[in-house]
Amino acid sequence: MHPSANPAESGPTELFVQHIACANNAAFTMRFVVQRLDGERVISQSAPIGTFAAGQVRSVDLAALRFHGRTLKVGDRVRIRARAIGGTRRNGPSVAYAPNGHTASFSVRGTTLSFSINRI
Repeated sequence: MHPSANPAESGPTELFVQHIACANNAAFTMRFVVQRLDGERVISQSAPIGTFAAGQVRSVDLAALRFHGRTLKVGDRVRIRARAIGGTRRNGPSVAYAPNGHTASFSVRGTTLSFSINRI
């Protein structure tokens, strides 16, 4: 049996989602944008998705976003880029878009100058 034919030995499954939720579990106020990617290169980004305090969650329907006036196509890659108010910015892991009603949830943890974004 070829290794790729065995599901237990294959890589992670591609995650296709319609919504992104971001939980601010950090010690700062933050905001984020959604970036559209070509490979690892950013080709456009959304307007900022509001400012929100620690302990709050913000979500966005990717189907409602426009990137240079265009909607996303199935399979387009996106990621969040979070900004700590008064601090630095970080990129989250990428996901693929599909109008399927599923949500990718992310948790932001840390301080203004040192934080992480992880899928939960």
